[in-house]
Amino acid sequence: MAVVEKWTGRHAHALREALRLTNESFAGRLGIAPRTITKWKERPEMVPSPHLQGALDAELARAPVDVLTRFTANLGEPDQRIALDQASIGQLNAAVTDLARLLARIELGALQQHSAH
Repeated sequence: MAVVEKWTGRHAHALREALRLTNESFAGRLGIAPRTITKWKERPEMVPSPHLQGALDAELARAPVDVLTRFTANLGEPDQRIALDQASIGQLNAAVTDLARLLARIELGALQQHSAH
């Protein structure tokens, strides 16, 4: 899971965008005024209060894998590892298996076409 040691306005803004929420919706989830969200965007170096640091930690902890991926990309830190849950791993395994089957069919079709000529 992505971990933020010390939240800044930049991190908070990246999380809001990753969640695809408006300023108003994100503020409502955090229990703060929308203008605070605007301040974070305008002042990316701003450090939220300890209470808000905890609220942002909680939002990040609840975020699904796709949000974590967008959050990390928004911060420009693509090398940060993201933990996958068992359901996501199962979906990835199924997709890889399907892709392998498709490639095998394509290869077999190409071989059959080649031998027919």
